[in-house]
Order: sequence, then C-alpha cells, then structure tokens
Amino acid sequence: MRNFVVITLAWTVFLSFAVVCRADQDGSSLLEALNSDDQSTRLSAIDRLGQLGTKVDGAVSALIGQLDDDSPLVRAHSAQALGQIGPTAKPAADALAKLVADADLHVRREAVQAFSKIRPGPEVTIPLLTKLFAEAAPEVRIHIMHALGEAGEQAVEPLAKALKQKKAAYWACLVLAEIGPEAQAAVPALIELLQSDDRPEVRREAMLALAAIGSQAAAAVPSLIEVLDRDDPATRGPAAYALGAIGPEAKAAKSQLRKLVDASATHPFLQTVSLWALARINPDDKSLQREVAPRLIEALKASEPRLRAAAARALLDLDADPELTRPLMKKVMDDADPEVLNDMLDALASLGEKAVPRLIHALGTEELRARAAAIVARIGPPAKGAVPALIEALGDKNAETRNEVLFAIAAIGAEAQAAVPATIEALTDADMNVRYTACYTLGKLGPAAKAAEPKLLEKLVGPDRFLPMAAAWALAQIEPDCAETAAKAVPVLIDALGEPDPLSRLHAAEALGHFGPLAKEAVEKLKAAQEDEDPAVRDAVAETLKAIGR
Repeated sequence: MRNFVVITLAWTVFLSFAVVCRADQDGSSLLEALNSDDQSTRLSAIDRLGQLGTKVDGAVSALIGQLDDDSPLVRAHSAQALGQIGPTAKPAADALAKLVADADLHVRREAVQAFSKIRPGPEVTIPLLTKLFAEAAPEVRIHIMHALGEAGEQAVEPLAKALKQKKAAYWACLVLAEIGPEAQAAVPALIELLQSDDRPEVRREAMLALAAIGSQAAAAVPSLIEVLDRDDPATRGPAAYALGAIGPEAKAAKSQLRKLVDASATHPFLQTVSLWALARINPDDKSLQREVAPRLIEALKASEPRLRAAAARALLDLDADPELTRPLMKKVMDDADPEVLNDMLDALASLGEKAVPRLIHALGTEELRARAAAIVARIGPPAKGAVPALIEALGDKNAETRNEVLFAIAAIGAEAQAAVPATIEALTDADMNVRYTACYTLGKLGPAAKAAEPKLLEKLVGPDRFLPMAAAWALAQIEPDCAETAAKAVPVLIDALGEPDPLSRLHAAEALGHFGPLAKEAVEKLKAAQEDEDPAVRDAVAETLKAIGR
C-alpha cells in the first residue's frame, strides 16, 4: 500500500493549510494570538510562527504548548509548524512522539513528518522508541507502528539500532516489516538479532521482517536455513515463509523445505508454508507448480481459519489455475470470519484486476472496508469493476473509511464516473477532511465529473478558507476550457499563490495552467512567483505562463 500512502501523504500536507496568516505580525502579537477564542486566528498564528521559527523568542515552547489542544486541527498545525522550524525545534521531540499515537489520522501524519524534519538523532529517538513500544497500550502501539511505517526509509536507521534494545527489539521488527523492502539497510541487524536473541516471539518477528524486505534480504538465507534444521515447528514456519518471500535467491534451502513438506503431516500449517516457499524459490519448475497447487487447494478445506488463510494467500501469490481455485476461493470468502478475510486481503493488491472480485466482497464487510478501499486505490484504473461497491461504501459511518473510499475512486479516475453523484454528496459531508477529499476526487475524475461543476462553484465562497481552494483546483481539472468557470475559479487560485505552504502554491500554479489563456489575469501574480523560494513552484509557474501564452 506504500505508493498509495505516499500519494495520500502529499495530499494531506496540502489539506493541512486550511487557514493561513498573511499579515506580517510581530512575534509578541503572534504569541498572544495563540490564546484567541477564534480557532482560525490561532491557526493563522501557528502557521506564521512555523515560518518565522526562532526569529520569535519562545516560538518553539509556545507551539509545544499547542500540541495538547483539544482540537485535532490545532494539534496538526502545531506539529507541522514545529517540523517547518526544523532541528532547532528539538525540544518538541517528546511531545511529538506522543502525537504519533494520536487518535486523529492527520495529527499522526503531521507528527511523523515533523519528527523526521526535526531529526532529534539516535540518542533521542532510541529512548523514545523504547519507551513508546514498551509502555504504550496495544491500540496505541498499532498507531505508532503504522505512523513510523509511513515514515519509510528515514525510520530504518533508528529502528535498526532499536533492535539492539531488549525492550524495543520486538516492536522495531514489527515496524520494519511494515516498511518492507525500503528497510533493507536493517538486514544485518535483523540477522544478528535472529542469531543472538533466544526469545521465540522476537525471532519470529525478525524473520517476518526479513520476509517483508524480500529479495533484498538474501544475506539472511544461511541463518534461515539453520532455523529450519534446528528449531521447533513454531519457528520453522516463519523461516520457511521468509525463504519463500526472498524467492529464487533462497534456492539453497530447497532440500530442507522438501524435507518439511514430506515430514510435516502433523504440522499442516508448516507444511502449507513450505509448499508455498518451494514454489516461490523455484518459479520455473512446472512439475513442482503442478504438485503444489492441488495440495494448497486441499488446505483450503481445513477447519483452522489460519491454515485456510495461509493456503489462500499462497494460491493467490502463485497465481494458480483460476479454473481450479475460483470455486474453492469463493467458498473461503463466503465462510471465513473477518480476521481470516483480513489476512487474505494483504495478498490481493499485487494481483491487479484479478483481485477485484475478492475486493468487492471485502468492501461489503464493515471491518475490512477501509483496507479493501486502500488496496483498490493501489490497483487504480484496472479496479473499475469495484466502483458500484465503492459507491455503496461511501455510506460507511466512519469518516476515515469514507476518506479511503474517496481516494480509491480518485485512483480509478474517469472510469469511476458512476461515482460522481455520490462524491458530490460527499462535498457536504459532516467531516471536513471528507469534504476536502471529495474535491480532490472530483478533480482526479476530470471531465467525467462535469456534473459536479454547479456544486463545486458553490464551494468557491464560504467561511472555510481551504474548501474554495480545493474546489477551484477540482474545477481546473474538470472544465478547464469554460470561460465562466475560469472567471470564478481563477481569482481563488490567484489568492492561493500567496499561501505559505509551497505545496499549496504548487497546486495553485498547476491548476492555473490547466485554464491556460483563461487565466491571463493571474499573469502578474505568476510573474512575481517566478522568484518563489521553492524550485518546484518556480517550474510550475514557468509552465503555467507558457500555457497562458506569456
């Protein structure tokens, strides 16, 4: 899901600047504004402090004080401002680390972004990871792991060092597994942990992290073969799985895996994983493939849900003959409980269009809807068959799920035209982030979302500072050749060129470029933006001036 996560993170940064301050306030008035009863005034002051940074005495400590505000929007803006200040905001590290587990999705994301920009260093990061992983409640740990996983490669070095900390090693393995191939720099540390730690649960998670890294973890093959030779079945299973995930680079394990397949009748789960691993490390052995597929199909009939799920994932990954597997797979999907279905979904994204029927089924299950939508988004246009199910899923009671569904519709693009009416309804959703994402989605659908133009035009004015910007951006994608639309949207985009956030200015410049000559009134402001501090903005401005003809 990481490509999708990168896209949504970029858009989230764009959304975070809902209110900004253009006034050139002095430091004391900005600090005073933080006590205002008007939230938009406070947000403006927070954003301006982020720009000015240490030029304002007490800015960092004042922003830290805003991190525990009751409003998620205030917390998110404060985290973003501290990240903008950079390494000199290091005193905020502890408070930001706590926000990594915040209940609000956008606060978590901004906290991670800020933490990475502040770069407190291993001497701060490692104790924080140890403390958070060791002491946090299970539901909080999940947020921490997910948020650090989204940080990707930049989190790998401190996590590799955390593997040497007894209390943090287990949880660091979980995060490295979520990061996946980008965590390849941690392979030596994971091998060392596998060889030195005697806790079965830690060894298991180290092997699963190596599996998630995949072929880049080939250096671990000898150590994994040792586990197959000496450990008990509970640990051999993860070792076999890791070898299969590494793929052809693990061919040295073929004989040991064959022994497990032939001698593990009393351990059906180990046998199933070993079958899959054999097929994965020998992809060109057709006779082996013909042997493995029927045995995996047989495992689908097992009474143990975990075994059924493992067999299903193995069949999906190996792309076994659909004529053999489809009826049995349908039965598994119909009979399995949500936990088993959830395990199966992780294997679906790599299958592209072939996975869509199964994802449609998952979209009908409340507990799996958000994950299924995220997988649909990763597949993109080939998942157009899921559009009817996505439309129905927009009625979900959870705002974050509705957000994920909208992102999935956006990723499908013009092929999701049938979802336009439901997406228009989302423009008035009770949750502001859903409203913003609805604008984004309609824009990504482009001309196919022309029916949304009247409602988007209505959103060009109103008390919400950001919604007009998002609506104008969407209109530029939907109907760039309409003079009447341009006359209403272009002024909003010109205004957005003055935003303090470079990503907002970038989107505004690009949207004006879509309008071409119809955006000629923006020329003066665009020419001024040719000196923008951000090179990407300058490039976008240059292209837009060409599109306008200036």
